[in-house]
Amino acid sequence: MKFTYYILSDIVQNRPNIEQFELSLDDLGEKYNPDELKKTCKCCFLDVNLDPSEILDYNQNQEILDLLTILDISLDTFEEIIEDSRPRLDDYGDYMFILFKSVEKHPTDVEGKKEYQCGLIAFENVVISIHSGVPVELNRLFRMFSRNPQMLIQGGITYLITRYIDTLIDPIYLVLDGWRKVSDDIEWKILTDQTLEKKIILNTLIGVRESLFDMVKILQANREVVNRMKSVKFPQIKNDFIPPELDDHIKHLLDESDIMRSVISDLMNMYFNAESSKLNKNLSRFTFATAILLLPNLIAGIFGMNNKFFPDFSFWWAIVIMVASMGVVWIIFKKWRLI
Repeated sequence: MKFTYYILSDIVQNRPNIEQFELSLDDLGEKYNPDELKKTCKCCFLDVNLDPSEILDYNQNQEILDLLTILDISLDTFEEIIEDSRPRLDDYGDYMFILFKSVEKHPTDVEGKKEYQCGLIAFENVVISIHSGVPVELNRLFRMFSRNPQMLIQGGITYLITRYIDTLIDPIYLVLDGWRKVSDDIEWKILTDQTLEKKIILNTLIGVRESLFDMVKILQANREVVNRMKSVKFPQIKNDFIPPELDDHIKHLLDESDIMRSVISDLMNMYFNAESSKLNKNLSRFTFATAILLLPNLIAGIFGMNNKFFPDFSFWWAIVIMVASMGVVWIIFKKWRLI
């Protein structure tokens, strides 16, 4: 596991002095315990990045248990963070608990999709972020705070939390752009009739559609978290410092997802129409082959009946009649564009 501290210790010439450093579990339990730091700093952010292998048997991992003891986090809360849970916001009086989900990379294969969630525990001036394998660009986030120091100074952890959540949302734009490129590629393959890849095309469309359903569920739950943060008064949150664009970003992503879902549905209709057209052409060819051979068989059968008053035709006359009937069938099929 990896621990990173971002501490706003003081303000010099109206600019925040942010200390950033990594530390060990022993340091966290002694010198840099959040309970002690919150008494001396204006606000601090502790990022706990867990290795996926460490959470397999977390209830028997002594380091995990020591961490929960130091941070005063219950095992039930920790389970909600590391397991697949619906995003939400809960108020526990002295602290606020936020579960937020995002997507780093969402491949077209349903089995390979990647979702991750992050748990935020917010006290009056301390925010603890716990996650596993979430590539959040915290350094870029805190450099942004340096460019707009007054918002961090006045907004405190409210501005810190909302900007952190916004950072979690950003990768979803890249996911949608990737799907858009995939849909353009599939459309080109359908229009150019690349029959060798039709199974891959169908599996890809189904995979993207399933992933879109998951994406919309995640975004809707995330939006509920943001709306609850804006509408309900929490002691840790200053509503005036919640940026309005946070909800706008999620709404925009939901709109983009709906558009993408319509595109995928249209592509599936295009694919099935193309396959249906190919099937109809094949059936018409088989029908033509059957019809063009049917009349010669009928004529041969008539000539082979040996009826008493049947006119006597030579072999070549029978051949001419057969070929003529086949020509008539060919003209009829060609005129009606059945072949």
